Amino acid sequence: MNLSMLRCWCEIDLAAVDHNLRAIRNKIGVRPGILCLVKADAYGHGLVPMARHFAAGDCQMLGCANLREALTLQRAGVRLPVLLLSAPLDTEVPAIVSGGFALPVSSLREARLIARVARAREKKARVHLKLNTGMNRLGADADDFPALLDFCRRAPWLTVGGVFSHLASADEDAAFTGRQAALFAQLAPAGVPRHICNSAGILTVSGAAHDLVRPGILVYGASPLPDAQKLFRPALAWKSRVTLVKNIAKGTPVSYGGTFVAPRPLTVATVAVGYGDGLHRALSNRGVVLVGGRRCPILGRVTMDQIVVNVSGLRGVRNGTEVALIGRQGRARILADEMAAAAGTIAYEIFTHITERVPRVYFNATR
Repeated sequence: MNLSMLRCWCEIDLAAVDHNLRAIRNKIGVRPGILCLVKADAYGHGLVPMARHFAAGDCQMLGCANLREALTLQRAGVRLPVLLLSAPLDTEVPAIVSGGFALPVSSLREARLIARVARAREKKARVHLKLNTGMNRLGADADDFPALLDFCRRAPWLTVGGVFSHLASADEDAAFTGRQAALFAQLAPAGVPRHICNSAGILTVSGAAHDLVRPGILVYGASPLPDAQKLFRPALAWKSRVTLVKNIAKGTPVSYGGTFVAPRPLTVATVAVGYGDGLHRALSNRGVVLVGGRRCPILGRVTMDQIVVNVSGLRGVRNGTEVALIGRQGRARILADEMAAAAGTIAYEIFTHITERVPRVYFNATR
């Protein structure tokens, strides 16, 4: 791909992904398997390319949010087992069973429905029983879980592929997380694959890796704990290009609504990225980008397809000059966490909001 022809694109460093997988493996030891989350277009990194890359490396299972994502992987020829992490609609269960995807079960009602569908299709359904330990989103409560486990173990058309839960506050509440982990260890039966650790749990909950861990944003190199960021390498760089450079006088308003007015004569550059590409409108008058290795503020409102930035004092900025929204230029770097903080959100949303019209370009494949 000719990068010089791209107005706005993301570069995905596959060697960084491999580094992050090794760092996770070093943290959890040799026994637990790794389930890599590829939901939400692999956190904006590209569903099918990332799933294929994981399938060739130290990854034993993939996690999707829904049936559509799982079918996309199946049609692309990805052969790793897939676990759906969101509760299915009743109308989706036949296709999930026929597709051979594992699905979560939080109640006897769901288990009975899945068993009936599996029997009608004469195909065993693989289920992972979800235990609610405090997230209160999915999962059977502690009092109801033994009956659910007993039913699923006895049902001839169900195979219990795992028991799992989800940590709600592993990056900020150690005491609550400890209670969740203890309840899970108490109720999750031995002899069945168990998993509770998400990205933050991998970093904070010692001894809770069990049989499988579920890294999401961590495998893409963004740590939910800032102190651990040094152990991981961001895989995604988001870039654009300058399309126009001009000088404006003191008192000149910039962009819709004139929310920025030049306090002195400025040199400004129009950059080919906007909220149509996923750049948060909340970054209006707040965000920064890198041009020529220098941090340049966004002036005025972010528009659908373009922003304006202050490049006063920079030499050589012209049509086609590369701009980094996330990533490194020279010694300067902008992490997704920094952009998220300026927009009043989290890195997860920054990544997953980058739209389909932004091409993903993959580098440094080692296999």
